[in-house]
Amino acid sequence: MRIQSNKTQKWQLARSISAEDKSFRANVSTVPAYELKTKAARGFRDIGVNFTKSDLDEYIDSVLSGRDYRFVITF
Repeated sequence: MRIQSNKTQKWQLARSISAEDKSFRANVSTVPAYELKTKAARGFRDIGVNFTKSDLDEYIDSVLSGRDYRFVITF
């Protein structure tokens, strides 16, 4: 997933994405399966990351299978 960012804010965005990903993965077992996409989309949207449907599906698949998901920040 590519994320457009202001050059001066890219490190803060990267830290925010990392923190949100870590938090989501740590709490995924407490979230009902039918709410995973909504919770992920909302959490990332709050920090300025808007998933496309396919990116969201890929992200959830990576979380459930324990794989890393690659976020790419461009400016």
